[in-house]
Amino acid sequence: MIALVVSGTSAVLLAGMMVGGGAFLAWTGLRPAPEPLGVALARLDRRPMVASLAPEVDRDARFGGFLLRHVPLLHRAVDQMRADLRVLGRTPEEQAARVGSYTLLSVLFVPWVAFVAYVAGFDPPGVVYLMALALSVSWAIVAPFLSLRQQADARRKAFSHALSAYCNVTVMSLAAGRGVEQALETAATAGEGWAFAEIRGALTAGYVRGEPPWEALEALGTELAIDDLTELASTISMAGEEGAAVRDTVSAKARTIRERIIAETEQTAAAVTERMSLPGVLMALGFLVFIGYPAIAVLFRFGT
Repeated sequence: MIALVVSGTSAVLLAGMMVGGGAFLAWTGLRPAPEPLGVALARLDRRPMVASLAPEVDRDARFGGFLLRHVPLLHRAVDQMRADLRVLGRTPEEQAARVGSYTLLSVLFVPWVAFVAYVAGFDPPGVVYLMALALSVSWAIVAPFLSLRQQADARRKAFSHALSAYCNVTVMSLAAGRGVEQALETAATAGEGWAFAEIRGALTAGYVRGEPPWEALEALGTELAIDDLTELASTISMAGEEGAAVRDTVSAKARTIRERIIAETEQTAAAVTERMSLPGVLMALGFLVFIGYPAIAVLFRFGT
């Protein structure tokens, strides 16, 4: 009898440890630690990968290429996200490999749940395992694309910040007496980071092809799906061809970008403030329940 009690207690402790460990891993995955500033800046300014990472990159590329060739639905989904992949500097094969890895891990989640249930002494029906498998696989397929979209949107916002500074430098160069093409090229060399590197690369490629700089910027905006850059190139093109005031046009575009960024920042701050009020409301409700429970319990006791 004592041995059975000890073995049962050990099984419950083991199951509790496994469930607690799984919950901790899930929480740390959903709410990771804040990213250090140095790592965030390094991510925004991506450098070419070193040679020591080539085998891993090749392995991911082969796995992703295999999935793209044999899973048409995944190929279409990745193809629709090419602009976001271009913004992050990620290949379609790498994105497909991420989706495949997440899916394999989600399939292994169900045996882990079954093992925990067995150790804890539970015997749920097979429908529970099927539902867990469907939910985990669905999350594994959707999560990489949601993460890709969020990272791409954050990178586009950073590009808009840099584009506002680029417009200001262009306006100063035009005020100094430079021509439109020279002012655009001079402003591209005034900053560092991913956004200015993309602008410099687009202007250089356009110069090699013999295109005007605004056409190169428009092509870059279309490739990255950044509307601000496309609109800036269109306004500069109209100003250059129709003789409009280029300086006033670029200055107005910079002011528009800044006002939109300020409005988005205020909206984000308001949303965060509203979310911060929810814990306070829950604490107040808990305090009211804590205070009112004895009185309610006494009333029910006397009532019975």
